[in-house]
Amino acid sequence: MKMLSFNSHPELKSNLPEKIIQFGEGNFLRCFIDWMVHRMNLNNVFNGRIVAVQPTPYGKVVSKLNAQDGLYTTILRGVRDGNIVNKKEIITSVSRGINPYTNWADILKCAENPTIEYVFSNTTEAGLVYNADDCKDMLPPLSFPAKLTLYLYHRYKYFHGDTDKGMYVIPCELLEANGDLLKSIILKYCQQWNLPRKFIDWLNYHNKFYNTLVDRVVSGYPKSETKKFIRELCYEDRLLVCGEPFYFFAIEGDACLKEKLPFQKIGLNVVIEKDISKYRKRKVRLLNGGHTANVPAAFLSGLDTVSEMMDDKVTGKFTRQVIRNVILPSIDIDKSMLENFAESVIERFENPFIKHYLLNILLNSTSKFKVRVLPSLLEYHDKFGKFPEELLFSFAAYIFLYRPVRIEGNHLYGIRQGKEYELTDNEADIAKMAAAWKLYDGTQQSSINVVKEVISDTDLWNIDLTKFANITEIIGKYLYRIGKEGSRTVMKSLIRKDVQL
Repeated sequence: MKMLSFNSHPELKSNLPEKIIQFGEGNFLRCFIDWMVHRMNLNNVFNGRIVAVQPTPYGKVVSKLNAQDGLYTTILRGVRDGNIVNKKEIITSVSRGINPYTNWADILKCAENPTIEYVFSNTTEAGLVYNADDCKDMLPPLSFPAKLTLYLYHRYKYFHGDTDKGMYVIPCELLEANGDLLKSIILKYCQQWNLPRKFIDWLNYHNKFYNTLVDRVVSGYPKSETKKFIRELCYEDRLLVCGEPFYFFAIEGDACLKEKLPFQKIGLNVVIEKDISKYRKRKVRLLNGGHTANVPAAFLSGLDTVSEMMDDKVTGKFTRQVIRNVILPSIDIDKSMLENFAESVIERFENPFIKHYLLNILLNSTSKFKVRVLPSLLEYHDKFGKFPEELLFSFAAYIFLYRPVRIEGNHLYGIRQGKEYELTDNEADIAKMAAAWKLYDGTQQSSINVVKEVISDTDLWNIDLTKFANITEIIGKYLYRIGKEGSRTVMKSLIRKDVQL
């Protein structure tokens, strides 16, 4: 079987100039940024290609990328407006990949290229960090911010501080204020390495760092379907990447960036605005919160994936009810914007092509519940003068999930339907939950005592929730009922008759 390359597809060769250097060559960037650049090129509004840089010493994507002449296939599968989507496309926006650990000189050569004006990155949250061990004489340093510091410094020197040669830096790591964070780390390296004051001024005044929010589920290479796709495509693609049809990109920028990167001109789901906080709030509360509020109870009911949760007549109805009737009304943002997004979240949860395991979502549930669900609980109370029963039950399900049979450091082991499961969380948080469960003796009052111990802990929640009337007793009774009746039965009792499956 032939490999995907210009040999098999000579019509895909491109003479477009390189305009972007991209730190990261993983599945997400190739199915998100690189896919969008490809769309812009097809519509003749950007006309530029990407140089992809390997972020770690042990990556294998660059060699595969170069062997395929920068080509790869995206498979976008899911549900959109009630219809199944299954679209295959060869992406041509990447010109080449570079391994900086063997070809650092090629990276610096890119800094000398006046047409390369943009930096994109996704080195994961663990990659956007300061590493005190990185030095300016390392070729290259290990961390992405240190590499970018040397890249920008080389560009500054090569162009003699030309004010028109600054860059547009657009990180895509899933961290709030990621552009501000990246710039602060670079300035820290400037200080540590005693780089010239004039370079720091050039960096500050003639380079732009943007905060972003990215959203698309990318499941990556479909190992279990390799043979099927080879038959369908009539070529082998070792970098084939699967993702969902939905995507959203928010950049905290100005009109200048809209002209430079005309995503919106061709109808891509991208917003460039001065403040993107409302989009972050919408995503955290409806998408992430929709997961965190519903997954503990669904998992305790014996389900294992998000699609199973949505297909089940009880957990599916309950999940839709929580998203539409509880979380959405609690958010003080334009309702039409919220309603459209909420429906897209439900469709994404229903995606039959993606196996999103509930146990993976339950990783670090304590901090997730605090950030993603607790604000909806409190803001609903502020708006309507009462707590939503659904989220009080969700709180109880989360607490029940942390009932330990044993603990090993940051791993808690519990029992679900006679079988052991493993949760990973902050070690101190696990210890607090385990200590609370020592108060349980099988009675309803002891369930209430467990809840009181948990929700009064200001280290966990930054607030003593027991100050609200009756909340301890209500969550405690739900906790007791979960133990006696099962999560599914209690959930079913909370479903409203007007909620559609």
